[in-house]
Amino acid sequence: SVPVTPEQGPAAVAPTPPWPVLLGARVMLCERNRPVASRVVLVPDAATYLEQISKWSPLGQWPVLFEDDPGTSQFIRAFQPDEILVVPATERRLPEELESRQRLATAVAKISFGATDPRIGFREYYEKLGWRPPGFVVTSMNDPAWTAGVALAAGRGLPLVFVDGDFGGPNQELPATRLRELELMIRDGARSTGYEWSALGDDLDAVAVCRSLPGRCRMDVPVAAQVRLQGRGPGDGPYATMDALCRNDDGQRWGYAGWIFGDEGRAAVMAMSSIFLDRRNIWMFSGYEKEGQWNVYEVSKPAGRLAELGYASLFFETGDADLASWIRLLRGAIPADVLFMNSHGSPRLFHVSGNQRAYPQDIPFSEKPLALQMIHSFSLKQPASPDTVGGRFLDRGVYAYVGSVDEPYLSAFIPPSLVVERLAAGVPFLLAGRYWPGGGIMNGVWKITAIGDPFMQAIPPQLRVIKPAVDAPAIQGGVDLLDLAKAAMAATKTDPMQGAEAIRLLELLGRDKIAVQVWKNIESSDDQPAIAAAAAEVIGSLFREKDWPEFLEAYRRLSRENRSRDSQDMLWHLATPRLNSISDPATIAFLSAEVRSPMPAVDLERLMPHLDRVLGRGAGRAAVQRCLEDESDGSSRKALQALLVKK
Repeated sequence: SVPVTPEQGPAAVAPTPPWPVLLGARVMLCERNRPVASRVVLVPDAATYLEQISKWSPLGQWPVLFEDDPGTSQFIRAFQPDEILVVPATERRLPEELESRQRLATAVAKISFGATDPRIGFREYYEKLGWRPPGFVVTSMNDPAWTAGVALAAGRGLPLVFVDGDFGGPNQELPATRLRELELMIRDGARSTGYEWSALGDDLDAVAVCRSLPGRCRMDVPVAAQVRLQGRGPGDGPYATMDALCRNDDGQRWGYAGWIFGDEGRAAVMAMSSIFLDRRNIWMFSGYEKEGQWNVYEVSKPAGRLAELGYASLFFETGDADLASWIRLLRGAIPADVLFMNSHGSPRLFHVSGNQRAYPQDIPFSEKPLALQMIHSFSLKQPASPDTVGGRFLDRGVYAYVGSVDEPYLSAFIPPSLVVERLAAGVPFLLAGRYWPGGGIMNGVWKITAIGDPFMQAIPPQLRVIKPAVDAPAIQGGVDLLDLAKAAMAATKTDPMQGAEAIRLLELLGRDKIAVQVWKNIESSDDQPAIAAAAAEVIGSLFREKDWPEFLEAYRRLSRENRSRDSQDMLWHLATPRLNSISDPATIAFLSAEVRSPMPAVDLERLMPHLDRVLGRGAGRAAVQRCLEDESDGSSRKALQALLVKK
């Protein structure tokens, strides 16, 4: 060895990066070596989905989605593939026996990495490739979210294990005894992989749980893992199930969990969004004052840092984050890939700047699938209910979500400035928004949950390198979606009833402008059945194009059963910011008949002064009285009666 003189000093040794950074590096290594074909394959059912995933190989992978899922068009607008293929249903059916389905799913997950012998285990095959997975997937072939589990295992090179049994639904609370059973089953799954798993920084540090579970739980928390609140003593439950899982008996973490639940189509969109989409455009919205403890969570500095790192960033705070500003943002669909949002409130309301209230019906639509960190108590108390803040966000296409299931207190949330630095270092998104060991008392079992793929990253754009698939196999039997749309458009010249199908296909392609033009052509045909059918399909395109006159006309053409929660929200998202300019009595009267349940008082409070302005004094009170006559819900009636007293 070469001697070191005192002048030279000892050779500098680079510090070992923290384990979350190393975990992210392994995810990035897999992504950079996975060829991606610029195509999307659309399937009609679960059996065909699994068959198409089985076509993934070391030569290429590509998104596979359900044609009829609402999130599919969102994904296509974000991914912008060169080709979109529709495949017919396979003749092969999924096996009836659970073990046979499990064997089939396991084989599919291995095939994507080139395995040909189903008898070879995940570890044995990965070692031949020199690959060490950063975690594993837990799913059940009796649960529809298996579509996400198989995709994540196949796309990220993760062992796939199965945990069966009925633990309850997402809006429920898991008893401590059942939580313990679930934890032990997940540990057994970890052992079955053959990898080290019992401590952070070993082989398996993250777990993608793809199945239905209660989002909240009870737990006898060991003293060392209790969250102790200043002046309050140890914090009480309920706790976030995703925070209570993956802990050893002493309560210390051995891993971090992320959670995907839902039907087959929705779970597939969540997985494919995590695996294939960029996250370049990041918005930050803060309803907090820039003073005291609230200023720790301010967004202007981290937004500036995002711009330095190469992201497209936009932030809203103070006067730009009040209710009027928020409502203006709701016109059309927001284009962000990631949203950081600071608020406070309850499961059914959130506050923006100036302590002004907004509600689940004020949750925006997204142009693309969205990742979200929401600093807000209770937003995910009932994640499967779209009448709550978090449930509506998930319903609108959020596929990754750091939020709270109960009152966690402000200090339980990681400030946006720190999350941004973690993302820049490659830490996965759901992990970047959570406490790590050594990070303080909030690392104990607590109330912050993580919905989505725990391996998904939002790294700076210049660091995300996608290897194009040049030898990806052709999809046999696939029909180009663009060709189908062109044929449907041509058919409308002789059969206007084909207009609805043409618009549906164009929206799926992400061609809103052309869909709107087809609508206008159909509308001018005076074929009333064709116009009614086309109206039901064009609503989303007109909304995203912010075409208020045409949207209103199409909405009026909808039958009562076609006026869904989404279409009603679109109506109000376009109408509310322009109420001051609406002077047509018929339009104002129409809006008063379209107030939304289960909180009609929200719309009526905003509409009442304009009813009086356009229809005459007392018109607002009359609208409230009419609504009261039809309302049976006690809390809704109370809110309506308060409007009469207030006005």
